[in-house]
Amino acid sequence: MRTQSLRRIAVGVTVLALVLSMLASCAGSGSEKPSDTGLDTGSDTTAEALSDAVVFSADGTDRTCHLVYDAVDLPWAIVHRIVSFRDVLQAQTGVRLELRDSYEASMPYEIIIDAAYRVEYRELLETLNENEYAIKAICTEDSCKVVIAYRGGCAREAALSRLLSYTEGDRLVIPRDLFVRGTCTLEDISISPEVDLLRDPCILRVGDVYYMYGTGWQGFRCTSGDLRGPWEPLGVVAQVPSTAVGDYWAPEVHAYGDAYYMFTTYRSSETGRRGCTVMRAESPEGPFVEISDGHLTPADWDAIDGTLYVDEDGVPFMVFVHEWVSTDDTVGRMAAAQLSEDLTHFVSEPVELFRADDPGWAAQGITDGCYLYRCADGTLLMIWSNFDEAGYCIGVAKSDNGRIDGNWKQEPYLLYSAGLSDRWDGGHGVIFTDTEGQMYLSMHSPNTADETRAEKPMLLPIREMYGRLVWDLSDITEFSEK
Repeated sequence: MRTQSLRRIAVGVTVLALVLSMLASCAGSGSEKPSDTGLDTGSDTTAEALSDAVVFSADGTDRTCHLVYDAVDLPWAIVHRIVSFRDVLQAQTGVRLELRDSYEASMPYEIIIDAAYRVEYRELLETLNENEYAIKAICTEDSCKVVIAYRGGCAREAALSRLLSYTEGDRLVIPRDLFVRGTCTLEDISISPEVDLLRDPCILRVGDVYYMYGTGWQGFRCTSGDLRGPWEPLGVVAQVPSTAVGDYWAPEVHAYGDAYYMFTTYRSSETGRRGCTVMRAESPEGPFVEISDGHLTPADWDAIDGTLYVDEDGVPFMVFVHEWVSTDDTVGRMAAAQLSEDLTHFVSEPVELFRADDPGWAAQGITDGCYLYRCADGTLLMIWSNFDEAGYCIGVAKSDNGRIDGNWKQEPYLLYSAGLSDRWDGGHGVIFTDTEGQMYLSMHSPNTADETRAEKPMLLPIREMYGRLVWDLSDITEFSEK
């Protein structure tokens, strides 16, 4: 069972002890703390040398720090993961890191990761086994290199998360003798519910009870409090409409008003096409009964994967996939239409939000599995699936005005990809929060079964940071310091 609260406490105690020890060493050196400048990204970053630590901070001086990586040779997903880490670190501390390719000349103050041209990185990498990471500071009187090496995508994520734990207010405080090692695998950070086979999983929490739904309109219930299970099968939880002839895909259940609504897909005998519908039930266990007059989506479209979004004014929308098989150029679209208050029909014509080939990472013309999430700062994000060079994956789009009618721009980073995890691919994501407040991304992984794993649910802990979604590895405490 995942003991989240205890692990978070362990992490907090460890980090607090580290920060207190660094504060003590800084005070002993007689050096003053740099002035508090908030997020002044227009200023350069300085690295202040203390007796036992080097402090990276934004204090308006002319010394620059660099983030060094292989900008040309790395896969797209990893390059943009590193850039995303830089952005989060800068937002969290004000530390400004200029990006630098690893073949360029060395600079005095650097954070080095995935830098095959740098001997410090290669030497540290050679000491690691599979799924291990290490962070090492190499400091002199007038320089400091923070080297991050890893073998495996999850080990990389653990290392980046570990480095962020050395932030103290608007400073990144690196002990001069820093040398930490650890291990991390996808099994360490994710949860695989005890369900043998299920695509397009959606998890709804009602009080302390979890419900999971998936393709085939299958339902499951978990009352143990443990997301691994056991999950009790509820069978088919929806009444099959008289015109439905298969493709019972991607049931997504939402609490809305005083009832529960399933947004789902089926193929119609009347049109021969897939379309999105809305079903209603008094209980999350069903039975869900169609409340619309057949498909809500256009009769001459193949449309799938509808989701409910309620805006800040309480207005409901369906966001859905205009499938590539019925577009004029075989490229999928994402679309949206306003719903009636009772969710029985559209009150506006569908509008196109974006195309499957908009992001630079897209390897196919597929749009799948949309789900919307509003950040604390008002940023409106949409997670959705397509294929990148490593397989089925989950990308992120952002509305430029925080509303459904905004211009949707694709974030360059991916939320999940086999290129990030170095394991299975996965997609069709939905976001939910557990009973302890931990946010999770649910998806099916892999997209195609192999000898090691069936197509089944996988739950990945995530969190919101500065208007973006990132993996949450705060529960990873299996590391050793030297």
